[in-house]
Amino acid sequence: MEPGSVENLSIVYRSHDFLVVNKHWDVRIDSKTWRETLTLQKQLRHCFPELADPDTCYGFRFCHQLDFSTSGALCVALNKAAAGDAYRCFKERRVTKAYLALVVRTQSQASRSWWFWSMGCTRVTLSPKCC
Repeated sequence: MEPGSVENLSIVYRSHDFLVVNKHWDVRIDSKTWRETLTLQKQLRHCFPELADPDTCYGFRFCHQLDFSTSGALCVALNKAAAGDAYRCFKERRVTKAYLALVVRTQSQASRSWWFWSMGCTRVTLSPKCC
């Protein structure tokens, strides 16, 4: 995936109540400081200025967070009622997040034994759950 820019916001899903976007890696979700050159908040304002809500702190109702360096699907509620519904789903743990890490080995790393990799790295097993 190429680095994020204001123009290249990818939409995963859109309904009357929610917008799901693919957040780029190394892009903050929101910021009140002028130093942040790119945030998801700025991407949304650029692509969907009509969806910005002046009654919210950042202009959008982010349903959850993703770390700065993490890319992936991020849900934005488009109205107060939808934001409340999403909040309750997260609070009652009816929503789950799954993380997948992609690891690329270099040629020098490939010569190391499997034992080194299995002992030196944390193993993660994803178990998808249906909502």
